[in-house]
Amino acid sequence: MGGGVHGKESVRLTLPGELGPERLREEWDVDIHPQESQALAFWDTFEWGLWFGGHVLYSSGGVYRLCAREGGWVGAVLCEERAGTGQRFWRDFETGAMRSRLEGMLGLRGLAPVAEGIFRLRRCDVRNGTGKIVCRLEWASVSPGKRGDGDLFHSCRVMPLLGYEAEAARVVEHLVRRGARTSGDGPVEVLLRHAGRVPRRYTLRPVFALETDTPAREAVGRIVLAILEIAERNVPGIVNDFDTEFLHDYRICLRKVRSLLSLVKDVYPAEETRRMRKILVDLARQTNRLRDLDVYLLAREEYLGLLPLVLRPALFGMFEDFSAEREREVRRAISKMRAASTRRHLREVEEYFSGETPHEPSPAAGLQVGPLVFRRIYKRYLKIRGIAAGIGAETPDEAVHRLRIECKKLRYLMEFFAELIPKEEGSAMLRLLRRLQNRLGEFNDALVQQRSLMNYWERKRSGSGVALGVGGLVAVLYRRQQQARSLIDEELEGFCGGSTAQAFKHAFKLPVPHPQRK
Repeated sequence: MGGGVHGKESVRLTLPGELGPERLREEWDVDIHPQESQALAFWDTFEWGLWFGGHVLYSSGGVYRLCAREGGWVGAVLCEERAGTGQRFWRDFETGAMRSRLEGMLGLRGLAPVAEGIFRLRRCDVRNGTGKIVCRLEWASVSPGKRGDGDLFHSCRVMPLLGYEAEAARVVEHLVRRGARTSGDGPVEVLLRHAGRVPRRYTLRPVFALETDTPAREAVGRIVLAILEIAERNVPGIVNDFDTEFLHDYRICLRKVRSLLSLVKDVYPAEETRRMRKILVDLARQTNRLRDLDVYLLAREEYLGLLPLVLRPALFGMFEDFSAEREREVRRAISKMRAASTRRHLREVEEYFSGETPHEPSPAAGLQVGPLVFRRIYKRYLKIRGIAAGIGAETPDEAVHRLRIECKKLRYLMEFFAELIPKEEGSAMLRLLRRLQNRLGEFNDALVQQRSLMNYWERKRSGSGVALGVGGLVAVLYRRQQQARSLIDEELEGFCGGSTAQAFKHAFKLPVPHPQRK
């Protein structure tokens, strides 16, 4: 068949369906090998973590292959693993290479099939007049894999041999003159589009297209609808219990909307706003316990790692109890979310904030959103500084928790209206705020986990072994809480210090806003 080493990079071409390798015989000798056929299933997460991480994962013939993504094409195989049973999360894979590559792209997300296709390949050798192979070709077609469906895509990959690059370029030119293109979507993109699964970036921080002079009611309504749309996108994943991130993000969206309505007041009528907030509270309450159990079970390996080996078996029963309780909570939560009342309440909130729904006047409805929100951001920052001034070594935990809540409210305000804040200043302020929040979160998580473990022990009272395990874990978490507490002061100094205070004053202390003129 001839040997040789490939020269410069190969060229990928998309082809009209009628253009086959036989057309090259007009100028070259072409050896066409038998056609190969392979069924491929492509996998990714709800967030398209692999695709946007520059990778493609497919399974075929009982093997998973993780490949580089070259545009819409499958690139080089990076690692592979035999398909087992239920390989959905990165931890389910056995080989270190696959696990290490998938972990960063999948996180807590589970894999799901996103498209299937039949790939047919004919390999060809193109020879010149002296019988030397100048390039090799991979002539491919792709169909969706269902009977009766025709080919969706035809392509050719031209791989020049070393020293024959110019001749291979002539092959490319020959094909281009007959309708081939060197640009366009690749076969994976075509399959995904055919399946209705076009990758799009997922974020909990969408862009709202706000302007400083956007009327406040219009701005708030726009934000609410965008966040509720994200919440609704997560509902099918919750109902199917696909991975824990669907519930996590759904609850964040409900909390964000609820917070927005309390932080930017008087934009909608007060009584109706309270009613909308109550609906959101009730919707979130349906899944409170399920989320708690998810948090504990996700921390299982971390918890066990905090204890000496001899004490770890004492906690196995606790996690078995949590798993059993979670199964019951999943069924209860799914029943609630499938209920007509839940769907009705979500629609009611959406309709209320629709621009087509008429509302009674309210004091801040027509104010320009920029000045209105900037003043509230600055007021919130001053409140945090006031609380921080009273934080000391003997301050009760409840005061630290209150500081954490106020920081969360400030962050939400700044993120909702980030488009209106000068980018460089806003990024620096948010960076300091998030660092402080992380410390406060570590403190609060350790405190909440201690209380939860003690509540579990109070309910169980099942033996000295469990007592040793729970007691040991509580002691470790208490030490973690104290360590986090010692670091909060350092972050407070940076966030409430003179330079940051001046930056907030400069950016957000504006004159009292006036109603927008018509």
